[in-house]
Amino acid sequence: MRKRTNALRRRYQRTRKHEGLREQRKTIYLAKKARYEATIKREKIQPWRKYCNLTTSSNSWNEGYKLAAGKRRDNTQITTLRKPDGYLTEDLSKTLQLMLEHFTPDDKEEDNTELHKLARAQALEPADTDDDIDFTVEESRNAVASMDKKKRRVKTK
Repeated sequence: MRKRTNALRRRYQRTRKHEGLREQRKTIYLAKKARYEATIKREKIQPWRKYCNLTTSSNSWNEGYKLAAGKRRDNTQITTLRKPDGYLTEDLSKTLQLMLEHFTPDDKEEDNTELHKLARAQALEPADTDDDIDFTVEESRNAVASMDKKKRRVKTK
């Protein structure tokens, strides 16, 4: 197809004296050229589509490349869970509620050890105490200057 298109191009370019024949050959050449370019584009796209549609079972390298590039994502589906009474949760909201109840137990006010009592007392104490000293301008400048330059940029809208 390339040889035929190039031959038509040369024939069109060599026709100089007969203006009507030149226009006719130009029309034929441009039509064949457009068809040739469309064929090339189609033939380039087909193998790429075929490659993209391969599953990991037929192309074992896909998963390896994704993993090495850090592009592998597992889409976890939260389904039903078995409740302590033996029944399954009905929907997503009840599943999430069961997970919250299981993984975040209630905070009990009674403490068993002195360490817990001390930690609770420190948590309830306000963070602003009398011996707190405000930062000076110089301390703020030093902190900003020690940061990475890329992190100092302020984003504007």
